[in-house]
Amino acid sequence: MTKKKGGSELFKYAVGTLCVLAAAVSAIFAKSSGAFEKNKVPEAENTADTTVEFLDVGQGDCTLVSSAGHYMLIDTGDRDSDDGVLNYLKESGIETLDCMLLTHPHADHIGEAADIAEQIEVKSIIMPLVPEELTPTSAVYEELLDTIEEKGIDFFQAEDDKLSLGSCEVFTYAPEEEYSSLNNYSVLVKIVHGENSFLITGDCEVQEEKEYLKRGIDLSADVLKAAHHGSDTSSSSEWLSAVLPQYTVISCGAGNKYGHPDDETYSRICKYSPKVYITAEDGGILFYSDGKGLSVKTGRKLTGE
Repeated sequence: MTKKKGGSELFKYAVGTLCVLAAAVSAIFAKSSGAFEKNKVPEAENTADTTVEFLDVGQGDCTLVSSAGHYMLIDTGDRDSDDGVLNYLKESGIETLDCMLLTHPHADHIGEAADIAEQIEVKSIIMPLVPEELTPTSAVYEELLDTIEEKGIDFFQAEDDKLSLGSCEVFTYAPEEEYSSLNNYSVLVKIVHGENSFLITGDCEVQEEKEYLKRGIDLSADVLKAAHHGSDTSSSSEWLSAVLPQYTVISCGAGNKYGHPDDETYSRICKYSPKVYITAEDGGILFYSDGKGLSVKTGRKLTGE
């Protein structure tokens, strides 16, 4: 992965500052492969050099992007006793991640990050810089910061930027306004491969959606990863009408205690998106892109599922 801007000094500042904060409080946060079920005739599968896979990590988010031999992981799901994402990467023969992009530091998005970075080469990590009062003090966050420092991994503050990954362009957008919810500091990620595009939203809520809409960012995408697990805090009509996805993926755990996805939100998404997948029901969702068409497979399970 190539970057336009460096961040070594930011890394030293962020790790130095956040490690102190993380160490102040000790709070502990304590899926083998299944067969795919074909969702449709795989028109693009045989010619695809790029895949975007929304892994079924239960109540969390994790997206694996592969393009021309290069790999990027967006979020890692929560920590589990089976190291599901880590083992999946190993089983897939992935030894190096060009980038690990963590949309925001909630445990269900960064839980396995430290373990992955310990056992797989990670060239760079991107995270948003959040206000001191919202900085997590969770064990998984503290361990991640320690691992970044110990491994000497290049650390970059998320910002409006354009990266390259194989034959893809990856656009990142960071919020400019101030919010009271950590969810609204989620990094927005748009992946463009030829005529195909994917929009990854972290836990972005309506307030952050409004900011991006106001800024006039091109939000249109063929595939949308619905924000905040399909909760009632996100996916406004204005947002969905700007994205107009052909496919939407909602990542959540079966029978989760939050009631995700919210019924009204799900119904609203269905008005704008012809096809909606839910990882709790469909398993992992794998998109093949040849730069013109998309093909989809569903059903991948991780260890412990």
